Amino acid sequence: MHAHEQKRQYYRLKYPRQARPVVRFADELFHVSEVSEKGIRVVMNRLTALYKGLSMKGTINFHDETNIDVEGAVLRLEDEEFVVYLNQGLTFKQMVEEQRHVRQNYPSFFARLRAA
Repeated sequence: MHAHEQKRQYYRLKYPRQARPVVRFADELFHVSEVSEKGIRVVMNRLTALYKGLSMKGTINFHDETNIDVEGAVLRLEDEEFVVYLNQGLTFKQMVEEQRHVRQNYPSFFARLRAA
């Protein structure tokens, strides 16, 4: 594999803590630490009853007040986060807009990610 080839099919955008969007599943709000076109990584609030395969449907609220409906299932639980594989989520255009927002408003965070 060449150094410039991506290992993943979809680009994953990590957010700095202060820029994380919020997702609502049922009556609970969670912070989203990472997004892609086919998945989201979500920070658990407290002892929420989650398990692998659990179907989830919700809405992500982004910095520009855009709301995106998402639907999928819990893929895995990791430490204090859970990953939802999406069958309905962000478009490529929305991913580019979010990446632009992070790059413009948090340049040092984005530079650290690229260096890692």
